[in-house]
Amino acid sequence: MGKLAMEMKDVHEIRSTSNEEVATNEEVVKFDPSRMIGIIKRKALIKDLAAAYHAECIACGQELLQLQKIWEGKKRKDNK
Repeated sequence: MGKLAMEMKDVHEIRSTSNEEVATNEEVVKFDPSRMIGIIKRKALIKDLAAAYHAECIACGQELLQLQKIWEGKKRKDNK
């Protein structure tokens, strides 16, 4: 049996899962408020990290712009 045929068989077996098994799996995963607190904290940390990264990118861009202006000024003096 080829690899593709085996994969198709696996997909068919997954799809043929009975409703009882799905219901059992849903019962295992219940809402846990403490997980929400962790998610909110991680989201806040990611937001802070993104803000810091953004500020660093802006600072580097400004420094690059200043260096470019200096370089263009020197280039113009050399051409005169």
